[in-house]
Amino acid sequence: MGLESFGRFQALCSQGLYPKHMGFDPKVKRGEINRLNARVNLAKSFRGIKLEGFTEKTVAGYDAFFQVFLTHSALERFMKVHGVKNVDALSDLMEPYGPGEVVRKFFVFDSKGKLFDFLCKHIDEKGKKTREGFTKCKRGESTNVAYISAAIRHIFAHGHLTANADNINPWKVQKACVLVSDFLLRFMDAEFTRKIDEYYK
Repeated sequence: MGLESFGRFQALCSQGLYPKHMGFDPKVKRGEINRLNARVNLAKSFRGIKLEGFTEKTVAGYDAFFQVFLTHSALERFMKVHGVKNVDALSDLMEPYGPGEVVRKFFVFDSKGKLFDFLCKHIDEKGKKTREGFTKCKRGESTNVAYISAAIRHIFAHGHLTANADNINPWKVQKACVLVSDFLLRFMDAEFTRKIDEYYK
């Protein structure tokens, strides 16, 4: 369930190679890629949470936010092993994978802008770049899906975001978040495989 090419990566390491030989950041150790694989595995395997006394609708909302939280945590590990310094730098890297449609559909699901408004309202000055990038996505000026996951992860992790915050619709939120998470997991998998494939070539 983890990275599809992780077995091939391990096989290369067993031959005495290091991650830098395969095109990963020169400072990255094998253990850090193992942790990336574990994070991806966790995000891919996530099937929801169990909550006693909550409605199915509310649980769906929390499931959605936890899914993005786990996926963005994996993305942070991905950035480290690939030597990507910040979320901004992911824009060009993910462009070949068609992020524009994901961004567009996310805001279709959030058609009234309730989730967008709530997140922007609670992103503090430390997250200024995230808010700016997220706003660019809303305006159609950016297709960087990581701005969306960063905004959700930041506000959810800090306890502001709940399944029904400001009357957002948990069912629509769930669809929007699954879209974001699925794209980012496919993107990370494909980029990791590309590195391994390029080494074999």
